[in-house]
Amino acid sequence: MKPFSLEHAVRFSHCDPGGIVYFPHYFEMVYVTVEDWFDHAIEPNFEAKLRQDGIGFPTVNTECDFYRPCRVGDRVAMHLSIARLGRSSVEFLISGRVGGEERLRVRHMIALVSLETLRAVPIPAALRSKIAEYGAGEGALARLPATPAGSAARAFASEHLIRFSHCDPGGIVHFPRFFDMINAAVEDWFADGLGLPFDTMHMSRRYGFPIVNTQCEFYKPCRIGEQLVLELSVARFGRTSLALTLSGRIGGEERIRARNVRAMMSLATYRAIPIPDDLREKMAVFGVGPTER
Repeated sequence: MKPFSLEHAVRFSHCDPGGIVYFPHYFEMVYVTVEDWFDHAIEPNFEAKLRQDGIGFPTVNTECDFYRPCRVGDRVAMHLSIARLGRSSVEFLISGRVGGEERLRVRHMIALVSLETLRAVPIPAALRSKIAEYGAGEGALARLPATPAGSAARAFASEHLIRFSHCDPGGIVHFPRFFDMINAAVEDWFADGLGLPFDTMHMSRRYGFPIVNTQCEFYKPCRIGEQLVLELSVARFGRTSLALTLSGRIGGEERIRARNVRAMMSLATYRAIPIPDDLREKMAVFGVGPTER
């Protein structure tokens, strides 16, 4: 297997009020790493050439495990290999390391599609052979389960207008922007559904609620001017964590489906703590999955 890695400097603008990288920025790093890999391994400006030929390679499924935060001044080396090569799809395994320590691990799938029909097209043989040189054979990216029956009735819904700034030159939402909308939906849920705005939770109660795993599947593009409705429900309660499911719909049609696992922590000790009973009771109103004590 040929090695490929790309280093990303963590900037002040990448970080949230907690002083750590705001997680959607990692997906920007993933996108840049994949784009630079194509330019390095296949051909310079390869994405532009594909578009001239009427071909695109949108993200169809991506998942990330977050092991330890990154902060301003860190340099994140993204190490890329090919986990699985399908007829029309490529699954990448990307390990993000700082000083050799793994901070995150991403499984990321793209598909070659016709820009005219948005249907998958086979990867040409010459391109397939070049991609295969980076193979590691560690494919593990699974599909997200269907939304449980009855969850919509208990879901917290928030609306998100697709703006010009969300879209790429192809006129569709650039996939990392969806994670910003997902985080906004979680923030709105805390404020409007649970009565605990993020500023109160962080500054007054001194709780944090960092993300430890997220996955999103993309079924159909979203475009400027559309109104994306994100329906959030609690799929699983743990003692210190919970798993959220989010279904993104436009006009009732599901465009994206996401899972968001978060853990409650003390901002005084930066250790996991049990979800407080008063908060757990309010969260349970939106629950559709099992509870652990």
